[in-house]
Amino acid sequence: MTLSPFNALNSAINTRLTGGTALVSALGGTAIYHGYAPEDKALPFVIWSYSGGGAENMTPNTSVNEVVYVRSYAATAKQAATIDGLVASLMQTNLTVTGWSNYWLAREEEIFMPELDEAGKTTWTCGAYYRVRLD
Repeated sequence: MTLSPFNALNSAINTRLTGGTALVSALGGTAIYHGYAPEDKALPFVIWSYSGGGAENMTPNTSVNEVVYVRSYAATAKQAATIDGLVASLMQTNLTVTGWSNYWLAREEEIFMPELDEAGKTTWTCGAYYRVRLD
């Protein structure tokens, strides 16, 4: 049976992002969330969520290959990109994941786009998928 890395990986990502003083400063506080931001949360903020992955099933060890999507939301494209740059800097080195060894962490597909709400207000999102391999 493969142990789920989700709780330990959530904790590692949260610790890494909330520990980034430049990121927290750019957000005006620890506006960093797993899954979704609270309703009516003021911009800017960062969200991370799972996009896919699972057991590698290639070695005798329990090994997983997870993909997380980390993105910033801001009022302007420039601010969203600046915040994403701070996230990217924090996500350059392997994570400390309790009970696991993080032997691969890579930024992959990048996404940068506007979102238009029902009221016609534009919010910019900028981020990337990160591949996290654990053993």
